[in-house]
Amino acid sequence: MVQKIRVAIIEDNATARATIRSHLITMGNLEVASFSTGSELKNVLRKQHFELLIFDFHLGQRRNGVEWVQALRQADFIRPSTGIIFLTADRMPQTIGQIIDIHPDLLLLKPYTINSLQRGLNHYLEYREQASKALMYLDDGYCDRAISQVRQQLQAPLSARLRSDLEKLQARLLLQVHQYTEALDIYQRVLQQSDKVLWAQWGKLKCQFLMGNWPDCQESLDAMLDTLLTRDKAFEWLACLSFEQAAYEKTEYYLDHIQDSELSLPATRLKTMTYQKQNRVVESIDLLQKKREYNRSTKERFDEFTFELAEFYLSIAQNSPMNNRGESLTQARKLAGVAARSQGDSLVRQRHDYLLAYSYVLEDQGEKARSLTQREHMQVFNRSSANTLITAARVFSALGNETQALYLLDMAKVKSELGEMPAEQQTLQSRLINAEKESGLAHSRADVFNEQGQQLFVKEAYQEALAAFYHALQLRPSLPAIALNMLQTLLVEQQSSYRSVLLNDLVQQIHHSELSETNQQRFARLQKKYPQINEVLMAATHASAANPVTPT
Repeated sequence: MVQKIRVAIIEDNATARATIRSHLITMGNLEVASFSTGSELKNVLRKQHFELLIFDFHLGQRRNGVEWVQALRQADFIRPSTGIIFLTADRMPQTIGQIIDIHPDLLLLKPYTINSLQRGLNHYLEYREQASKALMYLDDGYCDRAISQVRQQLQAPLSARLRSDLEKLQARLLLQVHQYTEALDIYQRVLQQSDKVLWAQWGKLKCQFLMGNWPDCQESLDAMLDTLLTRDKAFEWLACLSFEQAAYEKTEYYLDHIQDSELSLPATRLKTMTYQKQNRVVESIDLLQKKREYNRSTKERFDEFTFELAEFYLSIAQNSPMNNRGESLTQARKLAGVAARSQGDSLVRQRHDYLLAYSYVLEDQGEKARSLTQREHMQVFNRSSANTLITAARVFSALGNETQALYLLDMAKVKSELGEMPAEQQTLQSRLINAEKESGLAHSRADVFNEQGQQLFVKEAYQEALAAFYHALQLRPSLPAIALNMLQTLLVEQQSSYRSVLLNDLVQQIHHSELSETNQQRFARLQKKYPQINEVLMAATHASAANPVTPT
């Protein structure tokens, strides 16, 4: 007996919901449920799974469909194999761009015909049947097996559309296992056939970003600025590149090209952090207040920005002397209370209580904080957001439970890497680094990532090794051993840079560092093997001779 495909419709208009449902039921092998809000769907997803979700974009006075997909994915309420279909009457480029960003399996613009809906669904079901084994492996966490299965499927004769869908899945899986070069080859091959394929454009860009290849990343982004569908997102990516290079004025310049009302939550967070880096705290608060007002009629979004503002006030308190923290802590508690009001969601309650516990930590009331952490809902973290995990890690570190703090930071790191929005990854990783430094864990965490990088290097997983060494270098930028590991990996990969680290700068940094005898010998071996090191040093010497420093 063929197993039925479980489908959920999320549409706030009762008539439209009933119409879609009636169309689907006539197709036969579908078990159809319908919901008027994302909250209703979320409650049911706690108990059962759907193979396919059909979202309307606009869902009344709540989060839109894209925001719900992102929230449900991040909290592990939907499986990696779950199909996503979007229906919308909104043809605005910003809306279509948002939908395409989350890689839906199908997008239909209203008014659509019954035939177009059924054709799209039939194709999706054909693809799902063809990819069923790979999707099963994906849900079970066996990405390598899933990739092998897709490769095998691609050897068979296929329609052009089915081949395209399987290639898209293959590239997505390769990204997941950090095989960026292979994924990039797929995206570039697709773009050679048609340079207008948005999922391939964003896939190519993501590969370049994850490989730390920022010059190519910049070039790809510059080409996207003239298209309305990709313009805002391109500015957001460019802002992320600038932020990590500490070019905060440039970051602000790019974000200023996006209207404040159109800034996503992660992009808003990035802009407030940019203001804060420039000691412009009042502007950060004003922006978050404005975003709250823009979204007052959209409960979930209003609560998100309210929590964000509460966290910002906590960061102000944290950077203030003990006797000047009172007003900021009061504001943070008040705002967190507003965001959690009338919420039955245990994750919202957990986020509120960890913010409250951290406010007690900042007030030197450790016992109050400890008492909060012992509540039952404070002990379950599998669905917690990365932001909650980082706050919780700060609390446990302050309470002397370093083991739990390290465990939560590791969880937060994994979650931060899963985010599909560039500003989300950027801000979470920045917060993670700050938490590691401010909790006094920077040295031990740097040692962990350096060790991970060495193990990955031995396995010839050089891209993953670069990511590990880069994280370690951010925590201990002046440690020669880590800088040498980063340099050697860049040389092996024949890369002139990785994210904000330039090979030439790294060579100069190591050359001017006080090296142990072991590190001196190692640097000498690298100089002998890679002549470009000496070329960098000679160029620096000539530049110095041509521009001598005048004594003062």
